[in-house]
Amino acid sequence: MSLKPHENIRINVVNLIIQSLKTVLESRCRVSQTLDCYVLRRLLEKPEGITILMPQEVYVGGERWAIDTLLGDVAVIEYKSHEREFEEAEKSARGKYWSIVSRRKYYIVTTWEKWRIYRVTKNNLELVVEGSRDKAREVLETQILPGLETLKIPPLPENIEALYKLDHEKYLEDLKHAFRMVKDDPRIKPLYEAYRSLIQLLYGEASEEFYEDLFIRHTYMHIAVTASLTISLGRTGLPEDVCSGSLIGVEVALPYLNWWKTALSHKEAKPLIERVLKDIVGRATLVDWSLDTAEDVFRTLYEFLVEPPVRRQLGEYYTPIWLVEMMLSEFDLPGKVVLDPFCGSGTFLIKAFHEKVKRGEDPERALAEVVGFDVNPLAVAVARAELVLAYKRASGKEPENPPHVYHVDTFATWFGGYTAPAVELDELARKAREYLGVLIKFRQVDLGSTSNVLAVLRLIEKSLTLANRFSYSECRLDDKCLEEKIEHYVSESLRNGGNSFLQHFLEHFKKNKVAGTIAKLIVKHGGNDVWAVVFTSIYAPILLYAFKPDIIVTNPPWIPVPEYKAPYSEKIRSYMLERIRSRVGDKARQVLAGADIASAALLKSIELASSGVGFIMNRDQLFNHRTPVEAGVVATYCMLEQTLKNGGIALRVYDFDFDVFQHGIPPAIVIVKKVGK
Repeated sequence: MSLKPHENIRINVVNLIIQSLKTVLESRCRVSQTLDCYVLRRLLEKPEGITILMPQEVYVGGERWAIDTLLGDVAVIEYKSHEREFEEAEKSARGKYWSIVSRRKYYIVTTWEKWRIYRVTKNNLELVVEGSRDKAREVLETQILPGLETLKIPPLPENIEALYKLDHEKYLEDLKHAFRMVKDDPRIKPLYEAYRSLIQLLYGEASEEFYEDLFIRHTYMHIAVTASLTISLGRTGLPEDVCSGSLIGVEVALPYLNWWKTALSHKEAKPLIERVLKDIVGRATLVDWSLDTAEDVFRTLYEFLVEPPVRRQLGEYYTPIWLVEMMLSEFDLPGKVVLDPFCGSGTFLIKAFHEKVKRGEDPERALAEVVGFDVNPLAVAVARAELVLAYKRASGKEPENPPHVYHVDTFATWFGGYTAPAVELDELARKAREYLGVLIKFRQVDLGSTSNVLAVLRLIEKSLTLANRFSYSECRLDDKCLEEKIEHYVSESLRNGGNSFLQHFLEHFKKNKVAGTIAKLIVKHGGNDVWAVVFTSIYAPILLYAFKPDIIVTNPPWIPVPEYKAPYSEKIRSYMLERIRSRVGDKARQVLAGADIASAALLKSIELASSGVGFIMNRDQLFNHRTPVEAGVVATYCMLEQTLKNGGIALRVYDFDFDVFQHGIPPAIVIVKKVGK
């Protein structure tokens, strides 16, 4: 197979630079044994490292044009088939590519045999050398590459995966060893048990080794995501502060996966954890977060760390970007509240946010109108981090308000089996439902529009985040002091909120000593103060009584009804059985045995959304005329029949006859739009 001349040039130039880089790095690393040297040398040994260190086809100008190659923060390289194209290349560098070129030191254009190398000045290009490959190589090796301070890696999903994938087994082993040293510590054990109980809802019965391994993998990614976000926002500090999320204005981290902060007080575990933190921070600083490419960057890392068999058991199938874009294109997004009730790492939310901004919506409003729920604590942290990065990319600044992503078990909320985000908060959650939930359900308080409901949640979370941080900085582990300060800060920030629900919330907050509960948790877990998302997630499902999104788009869990073992799974079966029996009578249980819980989620979503729904489902549950087993299709039809009979619904099904997710199960998509009677 022959390559196009342009690609031959690219291969030759990249190979030349890689060989020169290896020489430069070998010399430098003999003098300085830094983490940068180690990581970069290891990446150069791997085929994917070439792409990472010298990314190809980097888009500029709103993805209208692409430059051929970036060489770290030092040079832009363009390949041409003929020398007569050099003048046009120079013109493009000064024009449409200037936003990238101006941030580098050199601009290079070459046919492989002929080269021009320019030095980039403040407003122009100055020719350094023009001539043969030998002349260019001399300049590369004596002027350009030795002056390379560092090779910054563009924040692309595949780059982030490769960066944190390198030697990840060693870091997982260190974390596992440290955890086993401290797992019986009364400050750490409840965090693991809370995490385990949440994940057990999804996986059912599994070995302790399975849960422990998943806990360590999730911890590693949680540290990597939080450190990356902190560095991307320009924050610096001690590795433990960078990796815990305490330097970020809005809360992203969740307490279960910050157990290592407490473990730092253990003499034997401390050096293991410190090594992991230091190396992860070092890797996060290798990324050039200023580049306009930071979108859904943790997606492939999430998929890599949680292995495919485990994801299949969970019913998690990560959605290709093109499929997300296709589904979102079905709806008019600006001004609409978009909910993903099973948001995972947040792909639908991020794409919806960018599409809103692209269509002229202010980034602040767009951020306020995308909402995600997930029962997986790591997924919540990743989705929050992704939305913060998306907002920064769109606006150029860090958000003042937190993303609307909450740690909520959507199935439990919809089917009456509500569970608190942590076992030790069950009693508080029950009291909140009995007081605040009743007020909302029976319309004793007027929350107004869906946007107002979301604004209330945002105010509650901001007040809790600031109260916890300020109080801990003043009181440390004095629980009485913490309780007094937290209650004072929350009361001061909410008492003039201008919403009747907030006044009832403050009554509940004081009567049930919520500040005391938070204070005890901070002390109990050794200063682990990232509890705002957890507590706000108690109130998010309660506010669902008054929350009606315009659009719901999601890829729900694909789990057969007989295999779903959550404590409330019988309620889901009863809900589905009632609707199936009304259509097929005595065969209802037989049909239910071939159904998927996603069918129940689809009907709930249609009932909840005011404008429309986009759902990805197992093809056998929605549309598959080739299979002899039609129970899933019959079950979904039975679930939707009465809704369709009522009218006002336009329904479209897309059938895919190929393996979109590459796991052996083709999908189908249902798009539902409410069009009036």
